[in-house]
Amino acid sequence: MVAATFIGLAMGYYLDKWLGTDPWLTLIFLLLGIVSGFRNIFILTSRELRRQERSERESDSNEDDRQG
Repeated sequence: MVAATFIGLAMGYYLDKWLGTDPWLTLIFLLLGIVSGFRNIFILTSRELRRQERSERESDSNEDDRQG
């Protein structure tokens, strides 16, 4: 999350200096970096929750096999 934010900030800052559009591109790219960071956290969290659910289902089915 931090890396995406800093990359967006740096891109906006240098584009602003190059194009002379202070501070608009810095703000836009900073917001895009923040959104990208939160999106990455959401994707990683969703992936981990699916992995945990899958492992719980597998352990439940293994317990049923032992009992039955």
